[in-house]
Amino acid sequence: MGLAGQPLEILKRIPFFAQLAPAELEALAEAVVVARYRKNQVLFVEGEPSHSLYFICRGRVKVYRVSPDGREQILHLLGDGDPISVVPFFDGDPYPANAEVLTDSEIAFIRFEDFERIARANPGILLQMLRVLARRLRRAQEEIASLALKSVAGRMAARLLELAERQGELVDDGIQIDLKLSRQELGHLIGASRETVTRVLHQFQREDAISIDGSRIVIRKPLILQSWSEQ
Repeated sequence: MGLAGQPLEILKRIPFFAQLAPAELEALAEAVVVARYRKNQVLFVEGEPSHSLYFICRGRVKVYRVSPDGREQILHLLGDGDPISVVPFFDGDPYPANAEVLTDSEIAFIRFEDFERIARANPGILLQMLRVLARRLRRAQEEIASLALKSVAGRMAARLLELAERQGELVDDGIQIDLKLSRQELGHLIGASRETVTRVLHQFQREDAISIDGSRIVIRKPLILQSWSEQ
């Protein structure tokens, strides 16, 4: 459904800001700009001077890096309500990765200088951001440690379950996720080849754990995927 609407309503539904006091939300809302982006449009590139904190109102964004030999590594798949470029806000360094829009999207942003001015007058904003950031960091560390010990099928199952939890939509026969990713990009996401990804997905289909229609995957039997995710 997305978070389309006025800046104040958007901020209320973004985890980084949802617990802020009304006055703090109103102060931030004055600096929020909402823009529309087309599929495949680039928000920023690695090494570019950072300038804004982005939040997805509606749509999908991938954050990735490119190795010296041209291989792409997807770091994050982000959806409605997710922040982008949080780290540069705190350290002032250039963007550490690339961000590309996967679907036509609406994305809100606040320029760093405006954010800093408002945060200095409302320190509760920074405290809330730090709490949320700490929770996200803890979860990321747990996921990295867990994924490092899994098989390719285990990593794929775990990633599908994570995406279903964060971005899934209930449909008649399960939970649907619209990845907007090629098999090659899925491989980049879990550190596997396109051929291996295809083989694993076919295995999940044979077990009726999932069904696939183009870029849409419906998780039909999450308990089967959960079993795979532990391997």
